Amino acid sequence: MTKTGDRTAAGCLALFALPFMVVGVGALYFALGDVASWLRMSRWEPVPAQLESLELASREAEHSTTYQVRATYRYAFAGREYRGDRVAIDRMADNIGSFQHNLYATLRDAQRGGRVTAYVDPADPSSATLNRDLRGPLLGVEIVFALAFGGVGFALFFGGRVGAKKVAEKREREARYPGQPWRWRADWAAGEIGSSSRATAYGAAAFAALWDVIAIPTGVFVWPELEKGNYAALAGLLFPIAGAGLTIWAARAWLRAARVKGATLRVPRVPIALGGRLRGSIRLDGPAADASEFQIELSCVERHHARGRNGESSERIAWQNRWTVPRERCEVAPTYASIPLDLSIPAEQPAATASDECDDAVVWQLDASAKCRGPDIWMRFELPVFDTGERSAVLDASPQAQARDDTEARADARTLAKLGIVYERRTGGAESWTFRRARHKSAAAAVAGASVAFVATTAGLWIGAAPRIFPFVFGGFGALFAWAAADLFFTEYRVTLDGGVLTLVRRGIAGARRPVQIPLAWIRAIRVQRGMQAGRRLYYDLRVETADDSVTAASSIEDYSVAAWLAQYWQGRTQGVSADAPIQDAPRLTVAPTAQAR
Repeated sequence: MTKTGDRTAAGCLALFALPFMVVGVGALYFALGDVASWLRMSRWEPVPAQLESLELASREAEHSTTYQVRATYRYAFAGREYRGDRVAIDRMADNIGSFQHNLYATLRDAQRGGRVTAYVDPADPSSATLNRDLRGPLLGVEIVFALAFGGVGFALFFGGRVGAKKVAEKREREARYPGQPWRWRADWAAGEIGSSSRATAYGAAAFAALWDVIAIPTGVFVWPELEKGNYAALAGLLFPIAGAGLTIWAARAWLRAARVKGATLRVPRVPIALGGRLRGSIRLDGPAADASEFQIELSCVERHHARGRNGESSERIAWQNRWTVPRERCEVAPTYASIPLDLSIPAEQPAATASDECDDAVVWQLDASAKCRGPDIWMRFELPVFDTGERSAVLDASPQAQARDDTEARADARTLAKLGIVYERRTGGAESWTFRRARHKSAAAAVAGASVAFVATTAGLWIGAAPRIFPFVFGGFGALFAWAAADLFFTEYRVTLDGGVLTLVRRGIAGARRPVQIPLAWIRAIRVQRGMQAGRRLYYDLRVETADDSVTAASSIEDYSVAAWLAQYWQGRTQGVSADAPIQDAPRLTVAPTAQAR
């Protein structure tokens, strides 16, 4: 994109933000006007009045009905008679709550008694009203619209200006350093990469606010429909419920960003080479004294954006690995912490995409987290990982070689047990690995929750006599999610090495698969393959390949290093490699070699 294109994009963003700003300022104007009128009317004097007319006017819209109490009345003040038609602080029709209906009923009963009370402005007796109560629900809706629309509008407007300035700086760097994309960002070039926690918090707040703009009015309009017996409107409550969850998520993001303010990843050598190592440290300027260990997660993320009117964006994790850095390997003080890093970068993955003009982009992300009292620690850094032609002397592109580099030892029984894998060694040398049921309870619970939500929506649509296509569609999705959750809860794999034969067994909700026995001499390769992705977490499958077939030995392994080690070990047995020591005596596989206590 050219400089002219950058300015055009910034101008379009400002125009897009303008309606949000207008609506937000307008809602704020009405909210402040109602409060000012309430304060002013609180000093008005009550006088007897005679109602001349009274009605509850209604106006039908496409999907709702609004109401307004209209009345005319006579009253006397300071010896003179006046006529008035103002009924309440707000003069517009609405359907927020039951205020209009209740006010109409109150005035009608007073009319039957012959007298009502009017509130008169002593400074201007021609100004009067029959009700001077400040309506909390109406004021709340106005404030929400002001904050949500105005916040989104002003954030887009000023964020666009700041973004345009950063884009201009990047364009200047691209022209100065052609062919060196790791110099196109100031933090990459300096080797001091800031955490994106604050940007994530801003994004979460903006998305939650935009969602609530839609969700809150939707929830308000549901109640009148329920009073009419339209129970299909219950589906509309899903929006405010989701909005509440998004608001909590945004609040958590802000608290975490405040805790890691100023976090920096310091890399002494830029760029970080594919097939090389990421060496450096994370400096956290904040309290971390109660953290017992730090979880490090390195991910290669592929992003796709389809241009056009119906363009969609998607994100796929191509590769991911995790390490644990114990507290004793870190420098931890009351006001700061420093986390050392020495991580291997796989050579076979794609390099980062520095240009923002591509529809398909690759981003390398490093996440660091820790459990603490109060908000947990969470940081994310984007890495300048590029193909420089260099390769580490101890790392090649194969999963087996990377397993050696990442572990330098066998995966012990305790490490496997943490992943839900049970290792057994029997008399005679037979070995077995059982990948137990319900190894991923959180992912299974999330899928089950989605199934329950779809089923509940289906029930509401069916009871509400909605068009039958809707409950069938929602019910179908509910059934799919239920099957996926049951598969995660109840599927178990077992791999046995005994007497030159590899035996694979799978048990699930549909019963047990007939055991597959493969002579080790028939095995051509055992590969680690990308498996399912649940949110931001990638799982791996192990596939056994022969000349005629390929069979899944295990699925949904959470740790890449363990999966790669198992593939290496089983592959080694096909080449006559045997275990030298019981697995229980091996070192723990939790930390990359340079970060592990020796």
